[in-house]
Amino acid sequence: MGSINLIMGSALPRLANRHLAMLIAACAIASWIVPAAAEDRPNDPFGDFTRELNAETPLVKTWDLLRDKMLIEKGYFHKCLESGDCPPIEALEQTLDEIRQYQGKALLGHLNIAVNYMVRPAPGDWTTPLDAIIMRNGDCKAYSIAKYAGAQELGISADHVRLVIVHNRRRSEDHMVVAVYHDGEWLILDNLTNVLARDSERTDYEPLAVLDYKGARRYLSAFWVE
Repeated sequence: MGSINLIMGSALPRLANRHLAMLIAACAIASWIVPAAAEDRPNDPFGDFTRELNAETPLVKTWDLLRDKMLIEKGYFHKCLESGDCPPIEALEQTLDEIRQYQGKALLGHLNIAVNYMVRPAPGDWTTPLDAIIMRNGDCKAYSIAKYAGAQELGISADHVRLVIVHNRRRSEDHMVVAVYHDGEWLILDNLTNVLARDSERTDYEPLAVLDYKGARRYLSAFWVE
């Protein structure tokens, strides 16, 4: 994908009404972020050698703003389903229902494949999940953020899903993937392949940073200027 751009895009579904979004944001917080018990939260993928980034780091500011937009969008998504007046949202929910027929690793594999086929690779900026799906194009961030939200919509705990920024040694570029914790191991969902792999198997990926509902953390092995 070249490099991870830390400038936030202005994407948010144009269908949403600003006042409606503000009203449903509080409900979205409760329905989307449901952490597991502390003892059930696994360590970060790729070895867990991470520490919290400084609040003034551009990545932290970008992720904080995007999470706020995603919470509003989550409320809009469910409001549309209730109203039955948003065909694109209903079509997306139908796809999620089809994926819900599977369990465990099969469910994650179908989520990975579904998003890989719904989004076309194209240069892009940070975007919300619905924008990525509705616009049907984007870079690795669009794929990963859509999978990150999709996994939680499918019932996976927020504690068991991470966005991971890595350096792809083979392509000499930075990249973003999703890591989902399943059966005691982290599985990587990647737009570059439809095949799931364990984090330990992706030796071509050097982890740089990890993002989730708790915030942004950097890997101690990676060089950062904060």
